[in-house]
Amino acid sequence: MTIKTHRGFGKTTMSYFRSKPLRVVFAILWIIFVGLIITLGFSTDPYLLHVQNIPLPHPYPIELVVILIMAMLFHLSLLVTMDVYMDSRWKFFTMLGTSILFLFGFGMMAMHAPPSLSGMIFWTFLSSLLFLLLCLWQVYLCVLRRFFRRESV
Repeated sequence: MTIKTHRGFGKTTMSYFRSKPLRVVFAILWIIFVGLIITLGFSTDPYLLHVQNIPLPHPYPIELVVILIMAMLFHLSLLVTMDVYMDSRWKFFTMLGTSILFLFGFGMMAMHAPPSLSGMIFWTFLSSLLFLLLCLWQVYLCVLRRFFRRESV
């Protein structure tokens, strides 16, 4: 990668975040949850301790943490791709559908979830909630424009 393309990448990234401030909040939350998943791997797994009676210390679940971070990267890449390449109002609904699919996929493992998986489930719940609120806001704006539009004389 040359310096010119590297500077162009930085400008493109900054303009992507500058155009809508909610993207910055989403990116900061994503980084926080990546760190949370990594640090939750160090906490004690109650399922291993109380159900399977495995004594402390438990090994760090490196495979699970790597899989969860890869899933978060995949989820983020899907959302950014939809955000960049879709100009329709339906993009928030497709983002909501994608986040809900991830929530159902990881939510089915919530019964005896290790702490790092609980962090991933909480992240998918928050992202689904964010896109649900954005979808409701889009519907609200659409209804306002549809029924309360000023007619020019």
